[in-house]
Amino acid sequence: MNPISNAVNVFNKPLIVCGTNPMTGVYRDGCCNTGSNDRGTHTVCAVVTNSFLQYSKSKGNDLTMDYPPTGFKGLLEGDKWCLCVSRWIEAYEANVAPPVILEATHIKTLDYISLEELMKYRYVNMQDNDWTEINNKLVKTFRFNNYDDVVLFANKVMQVAISQNHHPEIAIHYGFVKVSITDYENGAVSEKCHRFTISIDQI
Repeated sequence: MNPISNAVNVFNKPLIVCGTNPMTGVYRDGCCNTGSNDRGTHTVCAVVTNSFLQYSKSKGNDLTMDYPPTGFKGLLEGDKWCLCVSRWIEAYEANVAPPVILEATHIKTLDYISLEELMKYRYVNMQDNDWTEINNKLVKTFRFNNYDDVVLFANKVMQVAISQNHHPEIAIHYGFVKVSITDYENGAVSEKCHRFTISIDQI
């Protein structure tokens, strides 16, 4: 039974579910709740990455392994999981911290790390996979699991821009890159813009 019916997140708002497939939470209710019997303080709702999973394994906690007694099947990249706050901070200090769903992260986490730092790792779930025309620009957000992939992708976008002599606006964040393109000479989206988007989608 969930011991905390009025749990709140780091924004002091009602705590939302972190993940149910696999079922997470120290109380296996899908939420990153905590209580007196939660010795690990499993309060951080993370979207695990391969780099984090390998790091956790190196520290003696292999989250990719099945554990039949509890029905645990092992985590894969992209799974949502309630992590011990101490493990997340260790990963943060080692530059392999996974992104965090702040709305599902318990406020107790702020006893250990500031909201300002957590915000740098905020998970952004982009459902729209298509380019959208907004204010005479084609816009698309590309989501990644770590900052290294963000930088690699952004560099490739810039290479395409140079080769096509067509220069986008690129907003780089931890976990995603937002690309906007228009034909500045015409002040509107042109065929040149569509050729550019096709090249970016092929990266």
